[in-house]
Amino acid sequence: MAWGTELWDRSDVVAYHTQQSIEFIEKVSKFTKERARIEQDYAKELRKLCKSFHPKKKEESSLSVHKAFLGILKETEDIAGQHEVINEELQSKVYKELQNLHNEAKQDRKKFLDGEKSLLRNLQHSMNALDNAKKAYEKSSKDANEALQNFQKTDNDMNMTKLQIEKLRSISMEKGQQCEVAKEAYRDQLNKTNNSQTLHYSTNFPQINDALQKSEEERVRKYGVLLAQYSDVHCKVIPIINRCLEGMKTSAQIVNGPKDSQTLVDANKTGLSPPSDIPFEEYGKPTSQQPGTPLDKKKTKKAKAKPKNTKNVGDGNDFQSLNPGEKTRICKKKIEEYGNESATLLSERQALEKMMDVYSQNSALGDPESIKGQLEQNAQRLDKSNEELHKYQCYLAALEKSEPPARQPFYSGQPGAAQPAQAANGVPPPPGADIPTPPPPPGSAVIDQDDGEFEDDVRCYVLYDFQGTNDGEITVSAGEELIVLERDNDNTGWTQVLKGEDEGYVPTAYIQLSE
Repeated sequence: MAWGTELWDRSDVVAYHTQQSIEFIEKVSKFTKERARIEQDYAKELRKLCKSFHPKKKEESSLSVHKAFLGILKETEDIAGQHEVINEELQSKVYKELQNLHNEAKQDRKKFLDGEKSLLRNLQHSMNALDNAKKAYEKSSKDANEALQNFQKTDNDMNMTKLQIEKLRSISMEKGQQCEVAKEAYRDQLNKTNNSQTLHYSTNFPQINDALQKSEEERVRKYGVLLAQYSDVHCKVIPIINRCLEGMKTSAQIVNGPKDSQTLVDANKTGLSPPSDIPFEEYGKPTSQQPGTPLDKKKTKKAKAKPKNTKNVGDGNDFQSLNPGEKTRICKKKIEEYGNESATLLSERQALEKMMDVYSQNSALGDPESIKGQLEQNAQRLDKSNEELHKYQCYLAALEKSEPPARQPFYSGQPGAAQPAQAANGVPPPPGADIPTPPPPPGSAVIDQDDGEFEDDVRCYVLYDFQGTNDGEITVSAGEELIVLERDNDNTGWTQVLKGEDEGYVPTAYIQLSE
């Protein structure tokens, strides 16, 4: 149904309806805006919550319960991101379009009201002209009738002259003519007014009503599309949120109590054996050494004080003072550090070699001699890093009772200081490995610190160079054979040895007993 033909006489209803439509669209747009704000605030609160519960770097743990919770936090942050997407989509695709519809509805209604007022003004102007023409016709008709009546009275009035009678006749005729003119003017204006009224109610007014109706129906259609868009915004993120929830379930599935227990054991076990049974001590019986036991002259020699532990943990000088678990962790950490460093230096070396080849082929690009110095510096650093890497690889292999890896090739012309004693495969023996050693000289003896009795000399071989820097330390070189004066029975990380006439302490990890 068209408004122009069905509601031609109810323009007030049309105006009220369009005003209600404008207010309704404004109401829906406000709802959408508030809905988007709630999504934004919810996402902000979720991110704030995750941040407050996210563990600091030093608090991170390898336990499955902690990893599962980190997975929950990550998925929750992803869900917060999806709510931010909802906010952005509602703002840009729904709220903005609703605002456009609201503005268009206001403009169309104003255009309709202005057009209606203009048509009504024109119609009223025609009505006013008709009313004036009618009044003029009525007045002229009244004047003509009065003039005719005055002229007709002269027939019975014998006192009036002929001249006066002619004058009244002339006036009567003039008034009659004026009446006819006013009558024609009234008839013409009546036709014009009727035509204007017909045009107003049959064409002009229905046209602006129909135009308003079409724009209103188009807005309603767009409004329905926006409501569907409002739903689509949520539907698009729901699958992603569901995947986040599935991710939370996956994180929950990695929780493993036995594995956490094993992780705790691996991270904190010392590898030490439980203490043995305490022996029974008979009251009053002396526990000193048996009489008649000969004393070696070395026993009476005043031992130097053990050096204080001034080295960093894991540098080799106090490596043996740690429990096996700590040793393993330090070795793995060092292997990772030196492995990354060696890989970086090797990449740098390869780049320098390529640059040198380019310079050699085209001297205009650069002097190849300028690269040689950089290559030599790189080679020295790379050899040093590989040496440290191999050392800790050997430590770890000894702790895990596995075969140590082969040594990396030297890149510099000078390998550096004396290298550790080589095994048959060219790999330095790790701490704890069995090294074939010649039998000790006959007749040699050393004091056993455990019971104070004479035994055959206990000898050791130096695996790595060690520079004594503190009081009580002694400098040794790889491959030297030393006599052990005091074993590292209390796991201090230091062993007292005799080198010629000099005695002192060396790191236990740097020597291999020949027992």
